[in-house]
Amino acid sequence: MNIKVLYHSSGGNTQKIANNIGRALNVTATSIEDESSAFSEKVDLLFIGDGIYFGNASKKMRNFISGLDPNMIKNVAVFATHGGKEKIGTIIKELLEKKGLKVVGTPYVCLGQWLVFSKGHPNEEEVNGACSYAQQIVEMLKN
Repeated sequence: MNIKVLYHSSGGNTQKIANNIGRALNVTATSIEDESSAFSEKVDLLFIGDGIYFGNASKKMRNFISGLDPNMIKNVAVFATHGGKEKIGTIIKELLEKKGLKVVGTPYVCLGQWLVFSKGHPNEEEVNGACSYAQQIVEMLKN
């Protein structure tokens, strides 16, 4: 199964989750701002993550999603971090679905530290939860 993990992170929270999902699945997580985030071959499963910025996905993530080719991506799973607005997972999921992409599973969403709020997040339990989520999505698609 060809798996890719992509993310946008300004404060490091979503990057922390992405890197751990990548390690759990033996793939390298890549920032959407990195040239290697481009699709040179079809992907069976894309994990994509972002934080919440002023009540929405980041402008960079919205632009990235708008440029995705649904013919290159079979399935997408969403992960996100937030400082109090859990809706970010749903926002990203809806952007992907509007683009014609098949989103699998329920988005994995956890706290991320923002300024002095939610200090210490994402914590070990949340990181482990993200890894379990990713492994469950992969197993679900194998069956």
